[in-house]
Amino acid sequence: MAAALAELVLKKLGSLAADQAILLFGLKSEIQKLESTVSSIQAVLLDAEDQSSKSHQVRLWLRGLEEVLYDAEDLLDDFATEILQRRQMDDGNGFVNEVCRFFSPSNQVAYGLRISNQIKTIRSKLDEIDQNRKQFNFKEAVVGSQEWRQTHSSVPEVVVGREEDKQIIIDMLLSSSYKEKVAVVPIVGIGGLGKTTLAQLIYNDDKIKSHFDCTSWICVSETFQPKILIKDVLESITKETVEELSLNRLKDVFHEKIKNKPVLLVLDDVWNEDREKWIHFKDLFTSGAAQGSRIIVTTRLRIVAEMTATGTIVPYELKGLSEPESWSLFEKMAFKGGVASGLRYVEIGEGIVRKCRGVPLALRSMGGVLFFKDTESEWEAVRDRQLLNLEGDILTTTLKLSYDHLPCHLKRCFAYCCLFPKDQEIEEVTKDAYGNMESCKMHDLMHDLAVKVAGEETICLHASNFTDDFLKRGNVNLERIRHLSVDFGGGLYNEVCQVPTLLAKATRLRTFLIINVLFVGTFERSCGKIFPKMIRLRVLGLKNVTMEILSSIVHELKHLRYLDCSGHKMEVLPNEISRLVHLQVLNLFYCANLRLLPTDIGKLYNLVYLELFGCRNLTGIPAGIGNLSFLREFRVSEETKAAVGGSSRAVDLGELKRLNNLTGALIIERLDRVKDKSEAETANLKEKSRLRRLHLMWGEGMTARARDDNDSARISDVDWSVLEALQPHPNLKEIQLSYYGGASISTRSCWFSSLRNLVSIKLYGCTELRSLPCLDPFVSLEELDLQWLESLEYVQTETVASSPSTSYVPSNNHLEILPSLKYLVITNCKNLVGWSPTNTEESPLLPRVSNLQIISCPQMVSVPRFRVNFEKVELTAMSSELLSAFVASLISPPRSRFHELHLILMKDQRLFAGPTLSLSIFRQLHSLQELCIANCEVLELEDYDCGGGDERDDEHDNMPPPCVLPSLRRLVFEEVDLVTLPKWIQHSSNLHQLELLWCNKLKCVPGWLTKLTALESLQVRFCGILSGRCRSITDEDWPIVSHIPNIEVDGIAVQQDSRYLGMKEEEEEEEEREGEQHQQEEHHQSCYLGMEEEKGEQHQQEEEEASSHTLLSSRLLRNCFARMTCNLFQKCFLP
Repeated sequence: MAAALAELVLKKLGSLAADQAILLFGLKSEIQKLESTVSSIQAVLLDAEDQSSKSHQVRLWLRGLEEVLYDAEDLLDDFATEILQRRQMDDGNGFVNEVCRFFSPSNQVAYGLRISNQIKTIRSKLDEIDQNRKQFNFKEAVVGSQEWRQTHSSVPEVVVGREEDKQIIIDMLLSSSYKEKVAVVPIVGIGGLGKTTLAQLIYNDDKIKSHFDCTSWICVSETFQPKILIKDVLESITKETVEELSLNRLKDVFHEKIKNKPVLLVLDDVWNEDREKWIHFKDLFTSGAAQGSRIIVTTRLRIVAEMTATGTIVPYELKGLSEPESWSLFEKMAFKGGVASGLRYVEIGEGIVRKCRGVPLALRSMGGVLFFKDTESEWEAVRDRQLLNLEGDILTTTLKLSYDHLPCHLKRCFAYCCLFPKDQEIEEVTKDAYGNMESCKMHDLMHDLAVKVAGEETICLHASNFTDDFLKRGNVNLERIRHLSVDFGGGLYNEVCQVPTLLAKATRLRTFLIINVLFVGTFERSCGKIFPKMIRLRVLGLKNVTMEILSSIVHELKHLRYLDCSGHKMEVLPNEISRLVHLQVLNLFYCANLRLLPTDIGKLYNLVYLELFGCRNLTGIPAGIGNLSFLREFRVSEETKAAVGGSSRAVDLGELKRLNNLTGALIIERLDRVKDKSEAETANLKEKSRLRRLHLMWGEGMTARARDDNDSARISDVDWSVLEALQPHPNLKEIQLSYYGGASISTRSCWFSSLRNLVSIKLYGCTELRSLPCLDPFVSLEELDLQWLESLEYVQTETVASSPSTSYVPSNNHLEILPSLKYLVITNCKNLVGWSPTNTEESPLLPRVSNLQIISCPQMVSVPRFRVNFEKVELTAMSSELLSAFVASLISPPRSRFHELHLILMKDQRLFAGPTLSLSIFRQLHSLQELCIANCEVLELEDYDCGGGDERDDEHDNMPPPCVLPSLRRLVFEEVDLVTLPKWIQHSSNLHQLELLWCNKLKCVPGWLTKLTALESLQVRFCGILSGRCRSITDEDWPIVSHIPNIEVDGIAVQQDSRYLGMKEEEEEEEEREGEQHQQEEHHQSCYLGMEEEKGEQHQQEEEEASSHTLLSSRLLRNCFARMTCNLFQKCFLP
């Protein structure tokens, strides 16, 4: 960590050296001398840290250096804090004048002298440390001097698994669909996963050997020089030594040797992130290689994988071995003869395998250690140690390469991660739709590595271990610890914990985090005396642990960068927080009682992240928030969104003007209160180039504005002018308009169609909207969501000719638009007729739609054309005409991509009615896993009957083979007039769930149900006679259904996990269910009454909106529609 600390100190020194304030105190010379000393020491720190693993004396030298560097950082921070606090009081006459004003000459000299003496003291200590380093003969860091492992192309003797991975990569290599002359397939994963082994398996496969005329294996490691690599490839292919040649001559020789020959090149262990070097190498290789040549790149770095991948190829992310595969590899490595022996050894071994988390190198390493250990106690000792604490372990060396490759500031960041327990989600760092990180977890091996490199100064303790006795036994010195987290493991903060008392000893803390506290507790008041002593704190995390004395101590923590008070019970955030001039993160997530923010919050100039989500009682956002020009993330909940004008929570749009660093999402509500275009322009949205999502809301509901003002023409004009003024930056990815009152978006506002990077458009509750912008320019659009557009008749009203920049592309005589669109949702558009006014034969083609949802559009009779790439389709409350149009729109042969199909008709509609409805919609849905059919008065599925002893007539000759839906796992019939189950179901051998809901005409279950041996669940709800035939062991149909492990009839579990519950259990469960239902009804009634008193008007509006959903029965919403809506956009589908 010393190298990272030295880099941080140098950065701060450079920043201060450029600040004119140091001239006032005569400190420039001292700052420069200190900078020179630290730079001299930094040059040898990488070598010193390498030697520290072998030398105790070097470790002591580094420890002393770190102590002084920490003191230097504190001193520099003190000085920077003083400067920033003075800047807060600047009255606009310039900073130099302000400093002079607040420092009298005597005080100015005294302060400068004190700082100067402290700098000299630190420099004196560093000079002594610099002299002592000479005894160790450290070498200055040289790029590329580290010894890297070498690999070869031969397959290891013991390999387990990877057959599926191997076949996938081989298929990619042999595919002829790539446009590129040389396609590159990257394999990416953490160290030890087996990327090299997989590449070796592929390289030596017979198909590969016969397909490629030339093959070459190059271990690249850290050095990536295009000329050297081409020379190595040439020598590998020719099996001859190549003399030193100029680059041009080398290129010519290389091209001559591989001319017209397809080549497979493996570049193993690539670390190069320099794109120019990669392009240079690839150009040299590609210009001589034949069409169809391939390159495999193995790397630990995703940035390298994405840089090298060609065209549409997605880097292949290698996963760990499965549990059975992990055990098989471990067994071969750990046991004599490769076969497990001894039950106790197997039990211990299984625990070790679980720790390895499917990493082959870890399994090999642990197995190799255990191979020579013969006693149970030795095996248990290995199991109980961290994986990276085995002496001479190759695993540590291999994984540490990834750490050594990091720049110094990221090494410190990596080590910091050990403050979080294993499997802990670290903030919100998963990838969103645009590749930005939102949530992450560390692999256990990486966590062990972080613990190892962090050393003694960074530690995570479980709350139960935070006692004097435990700390003494573990030789934990709180006085030396700089970074501390206390893990409560999801438990309660209680009085048994000694955290507050013991913290008095940890006076050098820079980080203190309390994590995984499930219940809000309160720190002891003794903390009021403890925290002011922790003047070095940079990070303070008190999630769900309320400190009543926060206001009296927080101003003492002047170095604080991160403050997490989420879940606190406080009602007012103390204004003293505004004095924390270095604060970058303020997290007030779900401080439900919080009413007031500091009036001077605008003085937190360095604030980057402000979290207010869940602060539902917040009465307003203080003026001055617009001064936080570094602010990137500013999250508020639905209840506290920054409304515009006219309320206690209102914020002037002008406050947004300077917030040009905002990233992520911005929601602006109550735009109906904006008076004119000029007021809206003050938001300056077009300068916010990092903003990705924009949600503009004009009201609180679809009917609220109609009650406020009936002048729809005026509303339309004002709303349009406001929309025009809120032009966002073209980088925007998602836009949503809610309750917009204009009749048009496109005819007078030009900026909407200029957002060529949009991937999502959502329009909700724009009841007056009659036309949409031309959709043709949105070639990147992946999601189109239209809900409650009651005046809209056609989605696309503009023709090809009228589009200034059309994206129509002829394809097999069909006009393609929106080539990237995957999700199409159209809901509650009561006047919508179809996609465009043109007839069906001329309808455009949407080539990539995989998820289609059309709900409650009773007038809709036409749809655009689709290729059958669907994974999920839901047509709810539709007419038979719409179903006819949908089937007619499928222009290409089905490609069996369906996973889910939901067909829910309006009452009195027939599922198969009319000559245009062929059964081809079901014929080749070999991947369909879930089928739901609901609300059908007549269901004519018997045409599908095949087999079962019935004779087939001419009409059935063209029917599909007996296994109609081979992948079907869930089948639901709801409110369908079935007299008996269709016979084709008996051939769905993979069926796991069968649900029969409100099918009143069903009298019994057919005998062939016993053939469905994979069936795990049968649910029968309110099916009249049928419900009474399979409720208990004495009922008529019980012998037919008894083989099903889980049976539920009318909400009562009859059989669970193949165990018959019996009548007694049924009665008890019925009583318990009725009791719970009664309690819920009482609770709901009390909640309802409370809401009546507080929010009568809101409740009335909700009732009015709820009444508009009458197209669907409550049972449909509960059992089908809700399920689909929740899952629709949470899945990631392949094109």
